[in-house]
Amino acid sequence: MYSEGIFQFYFMNMPQPVIVIQQKRHQLYYKECNKAAQQFFDKMKDKIINKEENLLFYTLCEKAIATKEPIQYQYIQLFHPERHAYEVTFTPLFNQATTPSHVLVMAQEIHYKKTQEESTRLLDAFLENTVDAILIADCNEKVLTVNGAFEKLFQWRKEEVIGKSRQEMDIVSKEEGKENLKLIKELKNGKTLPPYETVRYTKSGESVCVSVSCSPIYDDQNQLVAYSVIYRDITPQKEAEEQLAYTLKELENIKYALDESASVMILDANGTITYINDMYIRYSDYQKEDLLGKYYRDAGLRHDLSELRETIKSGKVWRGELEMWTKHHQLYWVSNTIVPLKDIDGNITYYVSIHNDITEQKALENKLHFEATHDSLTGLPNRAMLLKELNKVIEKGQQKSDEFFALLFLDCDNFKQINDEYGHHIGDEFLKAYTKRLKSCVRKGDRIYRLGGDEFIIILNVTNGREIEQIAGRIHVSLQQSWNVRGYCLRTTTTIGVSIYPEDGESAALLLKNADDALYKGKREGKNNYILYQT
Repeated sequence: MYSEGIFQFYFMNMPQPVIVIQQKRHQLYYKECNKAAQQFFDKMKDKIINKEENLLFYTLCEKAIATKEPIQYQYIQLFHPERHAYEVTFTPLFNQATTPSHVLVMAQEIHYKKTQEESTRLLDAFLENTVDAILIADCNEKVLTVNGAFEKLFQWRKEEVIGKSRQEMDIVSKEEGKENLKLIKELKNGKTLPPYETVRYTKSGESVCVSVSCSPIYDDQNQLVAYSVIYRDITPQKEAEEQLAYTLKELENIKYALDESASVMILDANGTITYINDMYIRYSDYQKEDLLGKYYRDAGLRHDLSELRETIKSGKVWRGELEMWTKHHQLYWVSNTIVPLKDIDGNITYYVSIHNDITEQKALENKLHFEATHDSLTGLPNRAMLLKELNKVIEKGQQKSDEFFALLFLDCDNFKQINDEYGHHIGDEFLKAYTKRLKSCVRKGDRIYRLGGDEFIIILNVTNGREIEQIAGRIHVSLQQSWNVRGYCLRTTTTIGVSIYPEDGESAALLLKNADDALYKGKREGKNNYILYQT
């Protein structure tokens, strides 16, 4: 760990030039130098290093910081052109952070022999300021030293391992032992081994994922005397990789499940289609080239999308049912969920649109709704639908002072006789024919309902009483004509009671009651007529 006091104590009086370079805010500064270096760097303290003027020096300092490992450069005249060649060592120094903050630059003439004490001091300083675990062994594989990071990582104290054979520590598994011996042999032959990832074991037997770098160490006579092993703990990195792989696998499984169960479309923030899955193609008959790069509204939607767009642009999930067109203009229904996806800053980048085909469900719902609101024999709206729609018409009339309509209550005068004489199956066929003739008598916008049996209701959109009598009279005459039902010639008549909104009532119940009263008055007066309600 660098400090000015340590520098003064260790390096100030060394015969070799030594300087300290500081990295601060992506700049390199001359921070400190010893007496031997002052002749080259006088008045340079705290000055920014000019990269253009000192490109090689600058580059080597940066490389030492980036790799977090010492760098040696030989046979260069780095400090002064008149000086002999130097061997310069660039050693990264760490403070509290994991990134080096200083570089210790030490130069010596290549012919200068270091004393054992100075070598030991420099080695100790290097080892203790390195965050990676380091072991140095001699050529007989006896441990010469380890640093504090090694003690912390492998739980072996320095005094326990110095003088031991590396094999005695059981750092390497038995399975990997033979391969490791081959690597050591290559080191002893002077070969530097590239870093590799493996597993090593602590004193207590716990496994540690590490990156291992091995290098030979030579003396000043260029004789191999030892080798160093640097262990970098990559357990957090491996755990992150495993978690990432697990997460990616989960996402892959989710995507597979989604693709197998739903139609999926992905849109960019502008609503442009960037992805569709195979199931969407099967449902819609579109091909990918038909839709990729197109807007969402071009994918067969039949609805107004304003509410949908407003919801998803606000970052909320939209859920609803949409009616869609296939490429060949076949209708189908989907249950649709659109989920906005956001980046780390909260900006929407994509939308995922998930469709589930509910065409059959929708058809069943429509069928059940139709059966609940329509007569099964004639297909006409039933009493429940009459009351619902009559109330809507009255509500509209209450909002408009000039609203005017008539309610016709029809009853077949001798329907019971048809059932008794010809049977109910002929009676049913007669009611179907009766319904068909009623439809031919009314205009577009007029509505016919069957209350049950031979009772029918017609709501007429009219503007005056004379129009009511004309239409009621036409219906009355048409229903008196003979009926050919399954080969039987039937004759029957109809009595019609009429009530008018709003003069004969401003509620559905009152209008129906008054039309019914008019009907039975007509029955009492001889049937086969139409009567307007009178108070």
